[in-house]
Amino acid sequence: MYEQTHKIRELINKPIIRCILLQSGVLWDQLSSCLDVIGDTELAITAYLRREFGESTEVRYLAVYGLLQALFAQQDAVKFLCTSLGMPEKDPLKKYPRLIEIREIRNDTIGHPTMRDRQRKREKPPSYHFISRPTLTHDGFQHVSFDSNGKLDFEDVSIPDLIEDQRTCLSEILTSVIGELEQKGKAHKEKFKMEKLVTFFPATLDYDFEKVTEGTRAIENDPRGKISLSTIKKAFQDFREALAKRGVTYDSINYVYELLDYPLTELEAFFQNLQNGKELNINEKTAFIFAFFVEKHVEELKLLAQEIDDEYSS
Repeated sequence: MYEQTHKIRELINKPIIRCILLQSGVLWDQLSSCLDVIGDTELAITAYLRREFGESTEVRYLAVYGLLQALFAQQDAVKFLCTSLGMPEKDPLKKYPRLIEIREIRNDTIGHPTMRDRQRKREKPPSYHFISRPTLTHDGFQHVSFDSNGKLDFEDVSIPDLIEDQRTCLSEILTSVIGELEQKGKAHKEKFKMEKLVTFFPATLDYDFEKVTEGTRAIENDPRGKISLSTIKKAFQDFREALAKRGVTYDSINYVYELLDYPLTELEAFFQNLQNGKELNINEKTAFIFAFFVEKHVEELKLLAQEIDDEYSS
């Protein structure tokens, strides 16, 4: 299950799927907790199979108690993973009778062995349970139970079978989770794949940057610098709005937004002051550096836009 939980982590951290999940009200903290517990319990189960404990009866009891609890907690983690993602199946465990049986073995033998009262569910009379000590080995034990009516039962429990069966069942559930996440991402891509973000950065922007750079020399009041800066800002804003419409955020793009906010504001004020004959807010060299800085980062945005377009086309 390591590969499956790793795949789920990869999927939920992709910008497209992450934003889809957050918009749908996914319980992100619960989701993270479930993935951690699935992995942690798998470590415990693997340790049991490797016999990473002693052979004394005392330690063997501790190991079996821990193993059965790990199986139970792992089932809960998978169940609530599905819940946190808003999966249509409220309790996926119910589709697997073997998983329910494993839960009952845990409940009977180590969960509530001294009093199992199922009368509230009108299933069975109160019952009492224990693990037969002479039968306890690494590979299993005999589960002894008797109820208030005097009925006595013996059940041979194979621990390797419990582990193998649970892994098989939970693996199927996790596979369905992966399929559901991939389908969400595919549907979102279909909706926007024909809209190319790179088109918000046309080749004519090279001309506009040229005019902005020329305008920073402030030799004379040339309105083309201010006009070209407005064109650049509009392309920048249109690109930002197109992303917002998709509901997807990219940390790398947000970082560039933050970097460009100040130089764009200062350049706009520079051209405005130049046009109105007022004292310049920054000198010509600073304006030139800001223009160069903006141009290089808009090129970076253009590359990021192309990467997103490629992702939506895949």
